Amino acid sequence: MDLAPANGWRLLTTPFGVEETVRNLQQLSNEASEYWEGKRSAIVLAEDILTLEWPAIFQPAKDKPILFGALAWADVLLTLDQVDFIDQIGTDFYGLPILRPGQFLSRQRIEGTLIEL
Repeated sequence: MDLAPANGWRLLTTPFGVEETVRNLQQLSNEASEYWEGKRSAIVLAEDILTLEWPAIFQPAKDKPILFGALAWADVLLTLDQVDFIDQIGTDFYGLPILRPGQFLSRQRIEGTLIEL
């Protein structure tokens, strides 16, 4: 998140994504919640997408709005949820790359496009 402005990345989420983040923050430290609150204003809020025109067999159903929203609005889905996304779907969903944040940063470094602070 800290590298986004220097690299011209637009960070976005949906209302469902905000709810999911807040719910998961309860399992982390107070510092994580404070960091989120400090960065939240820099994230663009896009509309929730709850259905697709294409087949999407994906469990758990609770994560479909995250996946569908990313497909509609983003160039890449960054997730720490290895089990529910990458292990189930792989690293691509209808052309949308699904990566862990570290994988995304490594890819940018390899491509020579990452501007580090």
